[in-house]
Formats: sequence, C-alpha cells, structure tokens
Amino acid sequence: MAVVSVPRRHLVRSALGVAAVVGIAATTVLSGTAQAAAGTTYLTNIRTGQHATYDRVVLDFSAGVPAYGVTGTSSLEQCASGKPVSFPNSAEYVELDITSAAHDDNGNATYTGPRTVVTNMPSLTGYAVTCDFEGKLKVGIGYKSNVQHVVTSVLTNPSRIVIDVKR
Repeated sequence: MAVVSVPRRHLVRSALGVAAVVGIAATTVLSGTAQAAAGTTYLTNIRTGQHATYDRVVLDFSAGVPAYGVTGTSSLEQCASGKPVSFPNSAEYVELDITSAAHDDNGNATYTGPRTVVTNMPSLTGYAVTCDFEGKLKVGIGYKSNVQHVVTSVLTNPSRIVIDVKR
C-alpha cells in the first residue's frame, strides 16, 4: 500500500518495488515492495465508488498488475498535445505512471470507456487517461481540498490498482 499525503508530501509506490517521498523541492527514495505483471497487460476498465470516508478509483488490467508509480502534482496535461486537463473544484492531482497500455499490439482499444470523467463525489473530482503511448499509460486523478491522503494498493483476481482518496 502506498500513501500520498496531501497537499505537500506524497508517498510514491512503484510495482517494481521502489517507493519515494516527493516534496515540493526534494525527493527521498525509500525501499518498498509490490508485484509486477509478467508479460503484457492492458487496461480494461476504470470505475469509481463512493464510501463513508473515502472515494475510490479502480483500474482493471487484463493479466497481472503492471509496474506503476504515483506522483503528486498541481496540474495535469495530455502527453501528446500538452493541453491541460482539469476538473472543477480540484485542489491537487495525483498521476499514475503505468507500464501498460489501453490498446493491444494491433492498435485495438482494450479500454473503451471515456478518457476524461468529471465526478460528483465528496473528495474525488475526476479522472483522465492523460497518456497511452509506446507502453506508457498515465492516469490522472483530481481531488478536493478536504482530502487527508491518497492511498494506492494492488489487488488480484481480477488484477487491479486501487486508489483511495480519503477525507
């Protein structure tokens, strides 16, 4: 499990086993553990849910959980165009950098859902697929100022990355 404390310190976890605390001006690398998928895995679904003390985003994958890292940021942008991506009422964002794709080797979409979703939840303002290029997949998540921390975790059966935005 990785915790992203807001608004100024973020714990970043990679499924390759590296964790880092990212501050505004400095980066400290810590050790951590996680699992990486064996072989090719693709994003197949993104879903959200609202709970009593947190909002949740779930990224489903086809075969195993791919390597990923999480970075706290004050803005998001599309990787191809550089155009900004934002959601109403967002105070901050986290961006997951995932070694995966939302399309297969033939260019067929494996994730056919919307690329940008604005939510009406207590803490989560929205999510967007901000990059899907050459085995790099980025998903940005916006949240409000009432958030205490963001926690990422890996679950299996089915393979997924879970992001809990806790208030």
